Amino acid sequence: MRRVRTCLLVLLALAAAASAEEVSQVQLFARDLRQQPVRGLRFSLNEVRSGRTTRQGEARLDVPASSRTGQQVKIQLVPDWGSQGDWFLVNPQVNLAELEGQVELVLMRRSEFRRLAAEVRDAPRLGSAWGPESEDPQALLAQVATRYGLTPEQLESAIRSFADTPDPKDQGIAAYLERQYAQAESLLGQAADKKERDLVETLRYLGATQYEQAKYREAEKNFRKALALREEDSALLSWLAAPLFELAEWAEAEKLTRRALALDEASYGPRHPNVARGLNNLSQVLLATHRVAEAEPLMRRALALDEASYGPRHPTVALDLSNLAALLWASNRLSEAEPLMRRALAIDEASSGPDHPSVARDLSNLAQLLHATNRLGEAEPLMRRALAIDEARLGPDHPDVAVRLNNLARLLQDTNRLAEAEPLLRRAVGIWERGQGHPNLASALGNLAQLLKATNRLEEAEPLMRRALAIDEASYGPDHPEVATDLSNLAALLLTTHRAAEAEPLMRRALAIDEASDGPEHPKVATRLNNLAKLLVSTNRLGEAEPLMRRALEILLLFGQQTTYEHPNLELFQDNYRALLAAQGKSPEEVEAAVAAVGAEVQGRR
Repeated sequence: MRRVRTCLLVLLALAAAASAEEVSQVQLFARDLRQQPVRGLRFSLNEVRSGRTTRQGEARLDVPASSRTGQQVKIQLVPDWGSQGDWFLVNPQVNLAELEGQVELVLMRRSEFRRLAAEVRDAPRLGSAWGPESEDPQALLAQVATRYGLTPEQLESAIRSFADTPDPKDQGIAAYLERQYAQAESLLGQAADKKERDLVETLRYLGATQYEQAKYREAEKNFRKALALREEDSALLSWLAAPLFELAEWAEAEKLTRRALALDEASYGPRHPNVARGLNNLSQVLLATHRVAEAEPLMRRALALDEASYGPRHPTVALDLSNLAALLWASNRLSEAEPLMRRALAIDEASSGPDHPSVARDLSNLAQLLHATNRLGEAEPLMRRALAIDEARLGPDHPDVAVRLNNLARLLQDTNRLAEAEPLLRRAVGIWERGQGHPNLASALGNLAQLLKATNRLEEAEPLMRRALAIDEASYGPDHPEVATDLSNLAALLLTTHRAAEAEPLMRRALAIDEASDGPEHPKVATRLNNLAKLLVSTNRLGEAEPLMRRALEILLLFGQQTTYEHPNLELFQDNYRALLAAQGKSPEEVEAAVAAVGAEVQGRR
């Protein structure tokens, strides 16, 4: 465990000869946190300087006669040469009324404060499967500062005092910690242009400020420049992987995360928390590229490491649980995923309070599962609460807010509240338009197109669907499940506009992708089968359609057995199957017997 003993205390006391109303001189005592005196420091007040602190850490400072008891004054540390010049005052403001006793002024080395800031900057932040991940930077900063011996009150003053310098890099670091990212970007850009004092760190901060503003391409460029100067840096490798992950450039993101993980395992050993972070990052890339079987053991290992390191109720464990729940969802194990989501939510509410961005993430995840299992009344208030938290904490134009808007709009669409859903979707599209080509933009475009289709605005819907398909094919490649969704949506619109010949190959391609990706018994496969069967019915190929509809119905019945939740499309698929059987000339009794036979067959598989 790192020993941090670099802060100093300067204790000031009134000289015994001072008058009751006016202060003439103060005695300074410079000490570190271990109460050891520190020598060689000089201080000033209104350009009046003290002598250097002695071996006992003592010095005297004259106070102007005009300074009266109760007045706020600013004690300054006199800039000096060598290692003495590395210090800065944390809380230089002093109330002279307090000088009758002893007042503590904390000093800290600039180099140590830069390490504190770097630790905050390099906290893991690769996106999760639920959308961009947002840890609360203020809480993270306070947590790290506590390890360095600073209270929250001292931290706020320290950031301001650290910025009191002509150095644009240190000014930029302070702005970054205060989340003034545009200001930080400008200052750090100036420092990078000068190419002075550790260009790698300047570029890393510059990239981090751009990443926080969703300027992923700009961030990528600066991280690449830094990595070219310092190749074997696991944190820098992870930083470069982060914008690439957001841009869905999976192959390079995976290569970088694997390399970072290997470096951390070699440096720290296999049981270190840094290794758990690397495992989580790699598993997220694998999950995003739909390699669930490879990702699961990495996630479970990361969870075990973090529980051993932090205990079972730590926020890091909550994030691990959320990630594992996402994987279980992706492999259609919803009944296993739900308790993990609820446990993550309970941990984050207890540790971070009800209005933390991590709580918003947990609420959103659970709401999406409730939506998927047709518990829409339970899902909606959770989605709205998640949206409210993120808007308040992150601002109305943050990418995470777009995720929440998109999810809520989908639920409103599914409850036939299209007029409420449309402005939410258009707002989400507007947020993501600023990140040209992002896969989340494709998702919002596809959802908006579906809404336009539902409100008979087909000419507006089709170009949005085609644009969503182009974005996802460019991001994921031709055989990804998101591409299958785009193909299916476009095919359904083509069928609606009587272009069955164009629609059929798209439907068959979507079905093949989902069968290969999700397995033959996934509910998405049932949807693809049902859609293709409807097309075959529309072209009078009832014999080809019947086994597809029957198989789709079997999949949804099996889903209900495995999860104990009825799939929202079950009744619709049953009605579709009944209609097809009736179109084949079967009597009502024969139709009901056939539907019952499907249920009995699925029941017999248990």
